[in-house]
Amino acid sequence: MKKMSVLVMAVLLCLALAACNEKVSIDFPFELSSVENVEMFRFTVPAEAEKKVITESEDIEGIYQTFESISLKDKATEPTAGGSVTSFRFHLSDGTSYEVIYSEVAVKSGRIITTDMEQDFFTSADIGATWESYDYEATTASEDELPALYE
Repeated sequence: MKKMSVLVMAVLLCLALAACNEKVSIDFPFELSSVENVEMFRFTVPAEAEKKVITESEDIEGIYQTFESISLKDKATEPTAGGSVTSFRFHLSDGTSYEVIYSEVAVKSGRIITTDMEQDFFTSADIGATWESYDYEATTASEDELPALYE
């Protein structure tokens, strides 16, 4: 009987921990058809940031679908010294923009925050690799044009 109660307690603890690790996803508040272009930024040091402007509709769709398909978790992580940041600014047909910022915390994982999120979330998706996936000219970006959602 004592073993059974320990087993029940262990199962309840696992269920409670699983409930705390709630998964979240990005649900864009706009349709893919309203995206005119996407500015993609990449840097380790903001003063050395680079930018690509994604204009082809199939490339914009690829970025949009990447974010809609990844899973996010409310999981504590430590920032990585020297980790890179890859961020995206979706320019919409109504003149507004929507930002997504990905900060590496380890190889092929990082933290994401968007314009409408109140906190950042962990993802094991390698969003940083997106930079190399799109063959557009990389130009120098000034620090004041980088997406910044943290206060």
